[in-house]
Amino acid sequence: MSSTRRYFLRGLGGLGLALPWLEQLAPKNAFAQSTPGGPRRVIVMTYQMGIPASEWRPIGTGTNFTLPSVTAALEPFRSRCLFVSDLDNQMLGEGGNAFEFGHPGKTEAALTGTLTTGAFPTTNNNHVDQILGSVSTDGGANAESVEQRIGRSLRTTQPFASIDLGVDGDRQLGRINSRFFFEGRATPVSLECSPSAAVTRYFVGVTPGNPDTDRALRELRARNKSVLDAVRASFADLSRGLGADDRRRLDEHAARIRQIELQPPPPAACTTPDNLGLPASPRLDQASPTQIRILAQAMACDLAPVGRLEFGNQQNPRFGIPDLDNTLDTHRGSYDWHAMVHGDPLPGTSTFLRPGRDDGSTTFDVRLLAGYRFFVEQFAALLAELDRYPEGEGTTVLDNSLLILATDFGDGGGHFHGKMGYVLAGNLGAARRGYHLRATPANGNFYTTSNFNVNQLLHSILDMAGVTENGQAVEFGLRGFLSKVRRPRRIDELFA
Repeated sequence: MSSTRRYFLRGLGGLGLALPWLEQLAPKNAFAQSTPGGPRRVIVMTYQMGIPASEWRPIGTGTNFTLPSVTAALEPFRSRCLFVSDLDNQMLGEGGNAFEFGHPGKTEAALTGTLTTGAFPTTNNNHVDQILGSVSTDGGANAESVEQRIGRSLRTTQPFASIDLGVDGDRQLGRINSRFFFEGRATPVSLECSPSAAVTRYFVGVTPGNPDTDRALRELRARNKSVLDAVRASFADLSRGLGADDRRRLDEHAARIRQIELQPPPPAACTTPDNLGLPASPRLDQASPTQIRILAQAMACDLAPVGRLEFGNQQNPRFGIPDLDNTLDTHRGSYDWHAMVHGDPLPGTSTFLRPGRDDGSTTFDVRLLAGYRFFVEQFAALLAELDRYPEGEGTTVLDNSLLILATDFGDGGGHFHGKMGYVLAGNLGAARRGYHLRATPANGNFYTTSNFNVNQLLHSILDMAGVTENGQAVEFGLRGFLSKVRRPRRIDELFA
């Protein structure tokens, strides 16, 4: 290159100041984000036992809708949510009756879009043509779940790949294997139900915030800005003595420095959670707020690009709702939450607790609705907690996160895979918010095939997160399934 010794030495000094700072502070993939302005992280909350469709589904479609009793807790966030109702998980039909009816395979399919390993030979490519003639519902999902795939795309320098928490609600505070989340084929995510163990694991490098620390951070950022200003001046001098190619390289390097300078500082709320004491066998309402707080603070500290929270007890949790819990306690051993969801009558009675079991049952019992409502309320509480933490100029952690609320099947009157409900919230990339898509026509019935299915929604979520492979859209879930049923890859109506 052509340069005077003076220009070269001055520019070299600037490079010497800049590069060490870049190596320490720049995310490794800072310039490989798939969608500018898209989410920085994905957070998923799951629970089992489906939804009460008529009390869950928003009334009205598009942007003109109201929220019924079960989803009403999301009203403060309706403009930041995308509701998808009456969605069939048609892929389960590829496994036959064993997967279409009954519990097996439902949780595993809700976020993976594929069957369990027992439906495939040991060596396979997760393709629809490889499903065995005689299938088994044994084993975990045959592929990774959607948030795992997004996390692989979004992770930069965070110390953890994911924050994985569970809530049991009746039995224990140990670790449980997820039924929804999978790192890969037959590899369920291990969830931590103990708040203290979760803090010990995930917050090992985080120290509580204090005014002196916050002031030191502000002073450090000011010094870094001064150094960057000096570096840019050196680059300007150096560039005058460079050829076209070297000048382009230097400009690109300066642009990277500018990108780092524009990145938001760590949130002031990045502290270690405290007050974690819980009873030996906590109810859902006791354990859930603590786990939500831990998850939100971990996301505010940018400890991982993926957050997971699963309510793992489908059989007989205690909610902290007096009428509901008293009913379950009264009949402990002969009746439980699982039976209530399916509408079984209380022992000694012939009254069904939900519509559809006989001609005389036309409404949901208030205790059943209270239990369903609990899970939506926890999702709303998570949104509110994330919205407390500033992140960037005028935005919060919620604004920069893609959130999903999912369950395993549709209306709990049976185990059928139809008429499922998902809620998406936060940063949905190019997708709509403040919107409700009803996937089955209003004049249809429980067995009317939906216009869209879960596999298309999972692809849509990947697009919201900006996930691509070699610049191309990703094929996810059971490979070849959407082509076989002649459905588009994603649900275009979800995008503006």
